[in-house]
Amino acid sequence: MSPVIRLSSDVYKRLERHASGFDTPANVIEKLLNHYEGIKPEQVLKSVSRRSVKRHTRKYIFNGKTYGKGRLVLAVVKAYMADHPETSFVELSSVFPEDLQGSSGVFVKQENALEIFERTGHKRHFIKPDELVQLDKLKVAVSTEWSVENIGRVIEKAESFGYSITETD
Repeated sequence: MSPVIRLSSDVYKRLERHASGFDTPANVIEKLLNHYEGIKPEQVLKSVSRRSVKRHTRKYIFNGKTYGKGRLVLAVVKAYMADHPETSFVELSSVFPEDLQGSSGVFVKQENALEIFERTGHKRHFIKPDELVQLDKLKVAVSTEWSVENIGRVIEKAESFGYSITETD
């Protein structure tokens, strides 16, 4: 697993000014390091072009429905809350710790998800009213950002609750 780097919102906003398209924070940091170290973009050798990377499009069956990665996580969190309706934000955060997802966590409070969307223009969480997860006193928005590397951790967590998830092609 990659180490997690926590940034203040001010530093993150500064990094965003150097992002283009769908750059990840790691890509922006790499560009800044290359610039600082005097490495020109044409000198950077990429073993695989972004365009040639095949997207992970497998689907998953959970509770009789088929989901992609992000919607699977949303369904698992909603199922957990249906089974444990008294769960608080702090408890849910310990059940689904940030490192399951990686950089941004499995979910954030609704207002944080909306602020991220307004600030970046990128929908990084499920924020439609029917997609939000209701806790006792607040709503949370589940991350939409899932990869081959981190979806397995959520599936393992879900299976530890006794949930059955089947991968399809």
